[in-house]
Amino acid sequence: MIPPNIRREHIIDAIMEADQLTIPPERLSKKFLLEYAGRHYPPKFIISIANRYANDVELDSNLFSGGKESNNFLNSRGFNVLGIGSEGGSVKKPSPQIIHNSVKARKENIHNQRCPDCKNAVRLMLQRIYGKVETNYSFDIGTQPDDFANLTCFSDLKKVYDTLQEQRGFTDFIRAKRLPACDFYIPDPRFILEFDETQHFTPLRQVSLGLYPESIEYGFDRERWKDLCGKIKAKDNDPPYRDEQRAWYDTLRDFLPQLIPGLKSTVRLFAKDHKWCDLDHNNSEDVAFFKQLIANKISDSWRIRIRKDPNPFLARMIIADEWIGDRDEAKRLLSAVCNCWPDGVKVKFLITCGGFIQFPWPVGISRKDIGDNLNPDKASLERLIHEAKIHIECIFNSATMNQLRGKADYLTIGIDSFKEKISTTKNHIGKPHVELVFLIDLKNGNIHHCGKSYPTPSQQRGLVRYTDLSSHFFADDDLKKILILGCHDLAIFNPRSINAKEWRAETNRNFRILVSKERPSYVLHHPHTTVKRRTWLNSWNQLNRMLPDMKGYAGAGRYFESDRPVSQWDNLEDVLRSTKKGGSIDFILSRER
Repeated sequence: MIPPNIRREHIIDAIMEADQLTIPPERLSKKFLLEYAGRHYPPKFIISIANRYANDVELDSNLFSGGKESNNFLNSRGFNVLGIGSEGGSVKKPSPQIIHNSVKARKENIHNQRCPDCKNAVRLMLQRIYGKVETNYSFDIGTQPDDFANLTCFSDLKKVYDTLQEQRGFTDFIRAKRLPACDFYIPDPRFILEFDETQHFTPLRQVSLGLYPESIEYGFDRERWKDLCGKIKAKDNDPPYRDEQRAWYDTLRDFLPQLIPGLKSTVRLFAKDHKWCDLDHNNSEDVAFFKQLIANKISDSWRIRIRKDPNPFLARMIIADEWIGDRDEAKRLLSAVCNCWPDGVKVKFLITCGGFIQFPWPVGISRKDIGDNLNPDKASLERLIHEAKIHIECIFNSATMNQLRGKADYLTIGIDSFKEKISTTKNHIGKPHVELVFLIDLKNGNIHHCGKSYPTPSQQRGLVRYTDLSSHFFADDDLKKILILGCHDLAIFNPRSINAKEWRAETNRNFRILVSKERPSYVLHHPHTTVKRRTWLNSWNQLNRMLPDMKGYAGAGRYFESDRPVSQWDNLEDVLRSTKKGGSIDFILSRER
């Protein structure tokens, strides 16, 4: 019997672990394939691994059945299972092309490990953005803990060193007098970048990362690196002490900003996070994507101010600074908000801004595939939703879910495909893009999604519009109906929109009819930016008149707009008050500079 407490996030953890493994031949499936993100996996093997994340032990495959039991269990967690053989009931048989693509995907997965073009693409990107880049750069610092005896970080380094010695009894693993070369050194601004392949993710590296002080900012998601070490479990016993040695040298590189004044946080990229060699340093969109990715990792730490009303029903993350939608940084901010959450308070919703996460536009989806972007091809839209969902799930491992679960019942995430310009009424965005909102039920991990249905005039030629207006409504047992809106969707209720023409007039009319029918109790809005208190005020007032029994509403746009002088921004307190009805906890996040 399969333990019922294995949740969707545990299965995703198992899938991510399987991506790092060579699955034993005896565990491959002859009849069924679990499908996820265009790849295919043996169902029983994945369930066995998932049990370790749920119950700390790998599930013996003899204790449960393949076929109907495994397939139904995975279906109930929202996964597709494809049949290879002649049987399977409702399980459909994959086409030869699907099986071919699965094999291709696994080859591409292997590609990410040692592809020399990937590392070279990173170098070219760094050169394009920062100019001078030193490869295999060596700093003139020692490798023995006593070399740092006069520094404040000495006790932390000594703890790591002593613990590595104790793990397997190897006490003489330091063989270099000077720290071996770093992958890349960027003199302006001063930071190093390490390109980590899977051999760096060892159990001993996990031990060392667990001893790092919480007070230091790192240019990578330390918790994620620890998780990857636990999943990959790489080993290199040539020489026998190689894993201790690698973990220690990586520790010294992470501590370089503490050892050399003026260095920014050490940045780490995981070789398998992207097909890095697909990035073109002559392509402005690729350069912008990479630039934002790196800038986020070397930036200063975040400061959180908390503004709490009595009896809050909702919490908002208000980013009062530049924001690029980096997935790892988003996860870090969510964790930081949880860590400073007021004691004894739990709310119904925690909401984020539009574009809280950005994901790369999938290769292979062209304008021709989309067709009319205002009434897009359904298969292409579903693929965009699928890509967004993968990026959402990547930041919600079981530890993150447990941390959030004690703070709120639901979390909303605004997620856009990557674009250089933020969505405002002034910014013309003609390139194909999609803007989605995911609502995550933190009690069970279920996900509901919707997308922007009412684009601004400046983006309507590029936005892949979400035409299913009913998807904006979500039913909750306690609160009845909830209305979820993308950034400009709230403008439907602006009195001026009554004069809209053509498809806008139809969308306006149909949306208002749905709102009058569903009578939502709460409305959650996800603008990209809000620096003026009157930006959405007329829309909220009109919606209030339509729904006199509405209990509460809130928007969580960034309090930052690069295209408007700061002198023209309204006071933050006024903006916060004008974008909600009911009590809230506002977490106001800005960088410490």
